[in-house]
Amino acid sequence: MPRVAIVTQHWGSRPDELTEMTRLVAGALARHATVEIVHLLAPPEPPRTSVDSVFRVHQVPLHGARPLRASILRAALGTYDRGRNVPARAATILHDLEGSAPDVPDLLAELAPDAVVLAGHHQPWDVRALGARGARGAPRVVVLPCTADGSTLRSAPVARLLDRADVAGAAHSGERRALEAATAGAVEARDLGLGVGVNRSAAANRLFGVRFFGAYVLIIRSFPPGGSRWGRSVTHDVLRSTLGDISVAEVDGDTWRIGDKENTLELPVSPSRVNLWRLMAHAIATVDLRPPGPVGRETIESLLLGTPVVVPEESAAHEHAADAGGGLWYRNDGELIDSVRALSDRRLRDRLAVQGKRWADRYHGDMDDFVERMRVLVLGDSSSTP
Repeated sequence: MPRVAIVTQHWGSRPDELTEMTRLVAGALARHATVEIVHLLAPPEPPRTSVDSVFRVHQVPLHGARPLRASILRAALGTYDRGRNVPARAATILHDLEGSAPDVPDLLAELAPDAVVLAGHHQPWDVRALGARGARGAPRVVVLPCTADGSTLRSAPVARLLDRADVAGAAHSGERRALEAATAGAVEARDLGLGVGVNRSAAANRLFGVRFFGAYVLIIRSFPPGGSRWGRSVTHDVLRSTLGDISVAEVDGDTWRIGDKENTLELPVSPSRVNLWRLMAHAIATVDLRPPGPVGRETIESLLLGTPVVVPEESAAHEHAADAGGGLWYRNDGELIDSVRALSDRRLRDRLAVQGKRWADRYHGDMDDFVERMRVLVLGDSSSTP
């Protein structure tokens, strides 16, 4: 079998979308290749190799990384022009705050992979060690930047990755367009079409106590537990007060509840993805109140279950909802409330549900198609199936 090395900072059990996406891609590739994970780890620990399911994980120390400082600097830059024009000095500081993983090239030389997947745009090592694109003996390089931010894609560190890439993978159509614009079409960008499985049989069973509250809207404030969360957003009580007889279920990390005008029930369930599907499947709509993520996985899952979505504008979730015709999006709290009210109209809701489910089934619901798509993306059209 061919050998694939995935170089990433996103592995393990961290509750973030990039880790989930990396594991989905790795799992699909494992059907056709031996997959080695090169995990850049900060704070740095001594190099070691371990086994995680079917993968060998090579832990590589990441020195000098300061992710919190980098996030604060990006947020500060974004207050002016949303980070579109980052000064050269600031870009240099951001690059330095990413740290350095000088051991990666030697490890890749030892592994001698047929293909290298760079999962995530933070790759603080010298990609020139992979050789020139198309050079004899050089591995095929696939970049999964996981950002639709044009300023990030045009930054010097990410531009170097794309200059070496044979192909780039996009988590959604907005990212594909951003990649095409940033590289002026010099690098082919393809939609990943992540295979997202939902257990419809399990989702058919309502959570205990939910039926008492009748029709409800599901709002996601934080999921999975430990994930990102806004300090302030539309409250459970404010949203419920605008919806008449419609109840509101809320997922907020480890705390799940549902309430109507008179009663509130704390849901005594584990904050698992299966239980989230059970709430999604029977909701009028899924409303995402979280800071936008790079993948929009829960939006895809809701559409697969036939539940329309209300999501923040200029996000991965927004791209999915627009492509699917399966939901509405908002710029502020007023538009959020208006969108949820609009979905109380059953005719609109049913139309969005049918359109969204049809799109999600076609582009994200077939795992065999996803496995084949990853094989072609990473190993090339001419690679043989074992």
